[in-house]
Amino acid sequence: MEFTAAYLERILARMASNQETPDPLLVKRLFYHLRPGTFEAIERATTHFADLLGLIERNADLAQGLRFHLLGLLKLKHVGSLLRDSGILPGRTFGTELTRRLSFKLLPPAPAPDSLRDWIDEMLAPGDGEWIATLSPNLWQRLFAALDLANLDTATATSLTASLIDAINGLSHRIAAAGLDPELLRIEPTLEAYASPFLAQHEEIAALLRHYRDPSQPQLDSSQALVILGQCDEVLERIRRRSASLGTSVNLTLQSTRLQQQMGRLRLLLALLEADAPVHRADLLTQLWLTLSASSGERYNVSKLMSATTGRLAYQVTQHAGQTGQHYIADSSHELRNMFLSAAGGGVIIACMALLKVLIIKAHLAPLQEAILISLNYALGFIFIFVLHFSVATKQPAMTASLMAHTIARARSEAHENRILESFVTSVFASQFASIAGNLLLAFATAALLASGLHYFFDVQPVDVHKAQQLLAEINLAAPMNLFYAAVAAIGLFLSGIVSGYYDNKSVYERIPERLARLDWPARLISRRGWHSLVQYIGGHFGGLAGNAFFGFYLGIVAAFGALSGLPLDIRHIAFSSANFAYGWQALGWQLPWLAIGLSAAGVLMIGMVNLSVSFALAFYLALRAANLSRKEALPLLKRTLLAMLVAPWLMLKQRGRKPVLE
Repeated sequence: MEFTAAYLERILARMASNQETPDPLLVKRLFYHLRPGTFEAIERATTHFADLLGLIERNADLAQGLRFHLLGLLKLKHVGSLLRDSGILPGRTFGTELTRRLSFKLLPPAPAPDSLRDWIDEMLAPGDGEWIATLSPNLWQRLFAALDLANLDTATATSLTASLIDAINGLSHRIAAAGLDPELLRIEPTLEAYASPFLAQHEEIAALLRHYRDPSQPQLDSSQALVILGQCDEVLERIRRRSASLGTSVNLTLQSTRLQQQMGRLRLLLALLEADAPVHRADLLTQLWLTLSASSGERYNVSKLMSATTGRLAYQVTQHAGQTGQHYIADSSHELRNMFLSAAGGGVIIACMALLKVLIIKAHLAPLQEAILISLNYALGFIFIFVLHFSVATKQPAMTASLMAHTIARARSEAHENRILESFVTSVFASQFASIAGNLLLAFATAALLASGLHYFFDVQPVDVHKAQQLLAEINLAAPMNLFYAAVAAIGLFLSGIVSGYYDNKSVYERIPERLARLDWPARLISRRGWHSLVQYIGGHFGGLAGNAFFGFYLGIVAAFGALSGLPLDIRHIAFSSANFAYGWQALGWQLPWLAIGLSAAGVLMIGMVNLSVSFALAFYLALRAANLSRKEALPLLKRTLLAMLVAPWLMLKQRGRKPVLE
């Protein structure tokens, strides 16, 4: 509907003519016409609001009608829940709240007819908070002045003050109770050993509110309460810092975030309670309204819950991955040589894993049995590589991307950011090239030697002609789905990095090594010393073991699911593709046309490029977002980094001999 000031005037006239019973529907209609149209610029809201102000400033009857219906709305609806809960994470566990919000997607909740919070949630549309925030504070000042909200009748003022006091008291109770939460006490035991500021703030605020309930009581100001709330902030900051070494959880993040939101709201309501000057009160009401309108659409939003509660955990996970990533960057020729040898060892084991997978498929087992055995082959093989300190080259990008992203996110300027980027990409490219070469060459050579040795010495041909043609088809560059399957494998590589970081954090936070050491039956089986050594190893490598096991089962289960469901799902991995190239070529008597050899070799290299680029991009983007960079900041940086990786060989010549900039 095209906007004209006549619509506003018509609604205001109806409000002025009907001052017997407040009508919330008229307020909704008025707000609808203030909202910019679908195809209008967001700044159009300022024009609409200015038109409204012009009408009520020139006509006292229209201003009185709007005042009557707005104040009547506050009398008809309960205000307490709006002040206490709107814009604040609910007091439920993450799992319970997530389930609740997902269920509301299927079956929306019924609004309470007497709740002002529910009424506002119904009135506000997605995006309303954005245009409301663009309105100048001066416009709100004019609105409050035109409606003469500084001068309320005694009954209305008493009712609103009582609601404000109840909200302050409720928030103070909740903060005091949350300060004794076991999650917080475990990270900050001084809260229990000494006087807790979370409890002290409630005592101070209770004393402050006594005067407002009973004027004969001595009057206090909020200065001491604000000092204690500042101490609460310091405790939460210590918990945040200590969680870097002691680990964190979703529920701990949820509790900390909720406390920060509650204390922020409490400060605002205390200031509103004590505000005397109309201008100051108008500013505080404007600030409160902006907060409430911005958070209205987040009440049942799943993504907002995820971003508010999992951000700290994501940061911890990517931090653990970044610490691991430091081991995947070589700074010298000696380290590059060691990286090549480590990857070469991994290539030897991967060739054996590829052969064992062929033999499992050759046994023609039941689909479920085959999927389990192939998954175990992958998982145990990757764990064996990890335990022997060998490496799988394609796991590097997910780790180095986290280190790189966190380092870039701390850059002090764009020039510093460019130096970090230029230095990192050269070191990462050189390290990645050494690892890929080790995996690729040794996987191919080992597979060729194994197949040829079995055929020559034992007259056993592990791969028949039909299977050889299938293996070569799976790496052929002319088959575009192979690159898609390589991207599917890359997602698994990215997820394995997340799993690794998650379980590193979990090991620290839940004290897994200490709990394992308390078990008696393993010590009786393998001796106490042996069990103690094993527990120490698990404690230092829990994330790596979990990540490798996950990646192994991911490769096995995704391929099996694709085969059973008929969906185009499979996996392609550069090291396994290299080994399969050798097995297929040997099975055909080393007789392949040059075109087939070229397409297969190019296919292996392209599979590797997709493996690396997709897993790196996903891990890099996640790490940037976890470091509190917005999507608008993260995406351009991701594009620049990928472009820098393409020109890395030329940058290597420029940066030769320099170490990566880590700060």
